[in-house]
Amino acid sequence: MVGVTRIATYVPRRRLDRSVIGQTWGARVAAGKRAVAGLDEDSLTMAVDAVLACLDGADPAGLDALYFASTTSPYLEKQVASVVATAADLPRTIATADFAGSVRAGVAALRTALDGVRAGSVRSALVAAADARLTDPASELEPVLGDGAAAVVVGTEGVIAELVSSASVAEEFTYFWRTDEQRTVQVAEPRFGASYGYARDVAEAVSAALRKAEVPAASVARLALGAPDERTAAEAAKRAGCDPGRQLVAALAAEIGVLGTPEPLALLARALETASPGDFLVVAGYGEGADALVFRATDALPGGRPRPLADCLARGLPVPSYGRFLRARGLVPAETAGEPVTSIMEWKELAQDVRLHGSRCEVCGLVQYPQTRICLACQARDRLVAHKLAKRGTVFTFTIDNLAPVAEHPLPMAVIDLEGGGRLYLQVTDAADGEVKVGAPVELTFRRLHEAGGNRNYFWKARPT
Repeated sequence: MVGVTRIATYVPRRRLDRSVIGQTWGARVAAGKRAVAGLDEDSLTMAVDAVLACLDGADPAGLDALYFASTTSPYLEKQVASVVATAADLPRTIATADFAGSVRAGVAALRTALDGVRAGSVRSALVAAADARLTDPASELEPVLGDGAAAVVVGTEGVIAELVSSASVAEEFTYFWRTDEQRTVQVAEPRFGASYGYARDVAEAVSAALRKAEVPAASVARLALGAPDERTAAEAAKRAGCDPGRQLVAALAAEIGVLGTPEPLALLARALETASPGDFLVVAGYGEGADALVFRATDALPGGRPRPLADCLARGLPVPSYGRFLRARGLVPAETAGEPVTSIMEWKELAQDVRLHGSRCEVCGLVQYPQTRICLACQARDRLVAHKLAKRGTVFTFTIDNLAPVAEHPLPMAVIDLEGGGRLYLQVTDAADGEVKVGAPVELTFRRLHEAGGNRNYFWKARPT
């Protein structure tokens, strides 16, 4: 049996009420909010958050592959999948690849992972999809899109959703695009693209996958369609012979926006929250064609359900103004000071700074960070070994810095005592007023620290849990 063994969704904590955009431009917009990646977030950091949530409590040693899917990678020439794998402290022997080109990339990466496991070339594979798509200010897409990520582990043990069949359609059709010289997503003739591009191709792929599975459309319990809007998803569902009102998974648009690449995976996770063993679930993604996958929920599902998406959506932080939103999107300069990190320094401190390894004394057991040769407690020399640090802890003490050369003030700085040992001094992110206090529980998150020398520097920060 090959299929999904774990799945998780990550949504940034910041939310922009769409009415703010409407008031700014004097335009009518749909009610609801959109999730907004923070100044220190991008598709890479959100993918890491989704992966850590997906692997929470699991041993990553059995993973043989990690695929990163995004249309908004922070690098055009540098493989992000390897960065995500390193930050998640996965084995060096893991196979990695990046998928891009359209929001269909998330489902395409998932299908590739499933095919690899089914063929026996990998035992278990992880797919991480993330997007933070930019739009032109005042465009029709600006209030619609949202930021987020999802991660899925596929394998043969502990399968909660078994792969039954798959199908694809490939054909040139210009609907959404962005050239190598453009920062923002463009859309051509939305009504025409919705009907003659999206609805046609997705319905064809879904119907083909159901025929292969010998499953009537009426027998599908939930249909997870990544779509530009709810109306278009409903049209595709009808063309595939399904009932949108009964079978479509509730869209994310009103709550956090259209996520792009991770959306079909996030909707699959939402479907698995309430599915029953034996239910057939269909997930599909679109982009110059479509990919569709048919799953059957297994008896293992009740014991392995994903964390409810409602938990990810709780405790949102409001973005107070349109100007703050533009700055978070990188459309208003918010350059932060920092020293360039050389390749030599990055290589030398990779295990410490990215994999987050400290030192543990073999004599007295003290765990320290950063890595060192001498134990602070017993003074033992060269008796310390590498130790993987936990990513949860509590605030030992903190300060609020209003003078640091960062893009957003105030900046909480905290000393964190980690579970299992180790103490770090870190910036705190995604914190509301009063959340940073002595004894408060926090978790670590991989974020952008600063940009210098034409490159980006990432490091760990703490956030309230």
